[in-house]
Amino acid sequence: MRFNKSACAICTESCRTKAITIDGGIAIDEGKCTECMQCVSECPSGCFSIADEDFPALLYRLRKNQNSITHSVLGCKHARDTEAHERTSCLGFLSEEHIISLTGYLGKPITLNLTACSGCRNSFIVDTLKERIQSAQMKTSLDVGKRIILAENNEELVFEDVSLDRRGFFQALKTMGFTQVAGLDKAEVEIPASYTAKRLPLKRDLLNTVVKKLSAGNVAAGILHNYAFTVNAGSSCTHCFACIGMCPTGALKIKKDVEGPGLLFNPSLCTGCGLCCDFCPAEAVSVYPGYFGNSYFEHDRCTVEAFTEHAVAGKQ
Repeated sequence: MRFNKSACAICTESCRTKAITIDGGIAIDEGKCTECMQCVSECPSGCFSIADEDFPALLYRLRKNQNSITHSVLGCKHARDTEAHERTSCLGFLSEEHIISLTGYLGKPITLNLTACSGCRNSFIVDTLKERIQSAQMKTSLDVGKRIILAENNEELVFEDVSLDRRGFFQALKTMGFTQVAGLDKAEVEIPASYTAKRLPLKRDLLNTVVKKLSAGNVAAGILHNYAFTVNAGSSCTHCFACIGMCPTGALKIKKDVEGPGLLFNPSLCTGCGLCCDFCPAEAVSVYPGYFGNSYFEHDRCTVEAFTEHAVAGKQ
């Protein structure tokens, strides 16, 4: 809606039934849509969301359950006859960012109940989840493969009933406190008043919280290298600042100091959508995968010199 000439077509390319069209605006053919939620997981800008779905609250409930069981089981709400402690929409909505957050927040492994997927029209999601788990494992050095367990048949599924004794009750209160401190309290989730409001997609917000939690070590470095982005404004930049208004997340803002006007960039707010590049009339803005600087959560210079400094730091 900010720039309908954007070249991004991830949603249409990922939709297996061709239910999504973006000619003149985004439209979904309900007759073709199978609710696989691929559009939700693939869109870098968070254009699509699941109605009445609160993932931070879901994380909290899963972690609370783990006080009294070996590990929680997450299932699909369309498969009511299967066993699960919590249910959500088709598990195709679990992007790599969601998978990383499940691994980073839950103290124990979690099982995804896929026992009904073989007979579902969205059965391809099983292979998609396997690919995402393997990718997240390689990019982050987290034990994703051991912490996210896929149960494709009943023999692989281990389900325990949740029992909350006195000790478990107080542990649940402790967990609630941890969840709120970690930024997962559902009260923190804000819905913009209009499409013009700057908004950070949930999966980027989840990833940022994991980076804060794992601020030291190779895991955080792997996340920044594989999931973050760097914006560079070249010498042809005319300081028209159209890119600032175009950016849907507020990653770009005006630099005001004695050196004169310029651009500042905050990598923690960038989703790599590329709208700034597509819209720049001088073709001066570029987006590169990976971030190697020391100011991930702050606005910093958006210049060739700063980009070079960050690139050199990443090689050291």
